[in-house]
Amino acid sequence: MRRLCSLVLILCGFWPQGGYSADQKHLSVVDYFVLLPANTFEGASPSSWLTFLKQPGSGVIDTANGYMSCTGDGAQPEFEVALFRFTDGRPLLAMSTGELEGKDSMFLTFYELGKDNRMHKASRKTFPISDGDNRQFILPKTGRILTVKNAKTGKILEQFEWNGSTFERKR
Repeated sequence: MRRLCSLVLILCGFWPQGGYSADQKHLSVVDYFVLLPANTFEGASPSSWLTFLKQPGSGVIDTANGYMSCTGDGAQPEFEVALFRFTDGRPLLAMSTGELEGKDSMFLTFYELGKDNRMHKASRKTFPISDGDNRQFILPKTGRILTVKNAKTGKILEQFEWNGSTFERKR
C-alpha cells in the first residue's frame, strides 16, 4: 500500500498543473470559440452563435484550418475567427468584426486562454497596428498570414505572418 501511495505521488508530479495542459493542443477553433466571454457578441452567448452558425447559409466552420466566419444577424455584424498557436501550443484566437450596417472586418480583437480555462481579451502587443484609418483585417482561411486592406479601395496595405509569438510584417 505504501508503494502504491508513493507511485501515485510520483505520477502526480508529472501531471500538468494549472489551466494549460497538453490536451489543449487537440482543441479546435470551435472549442475555444465557445470559451469566449459571454458579452463578446450582441444579445447571445458564443454557444448560441455556434448554433446559429451551423444553419445552412449562416457561415463557415473549418476546424481543420482553424477558421470560422459568420454572416451575423440584425444586431450582430459579420465576424471571422482564426486560431493561431504560440510555439508552446497555447491558443491565440483572433476575431475580426465589422460595423453594423457598415463595412466588414473593421475591428480586430485577440483572445488568450486564461488559467480559469476561459478565453480572455489579450494584449494587442502581438499585432503591430491598431484599428481605424479605414483598415479591414482579413483573417486567413488557411495558413498564418493576416491581411490588412484599405476599406475604401480594397487595396492590400500590408500582410503580417504569425511566427508563434507575434505577427511580423511580410516583405
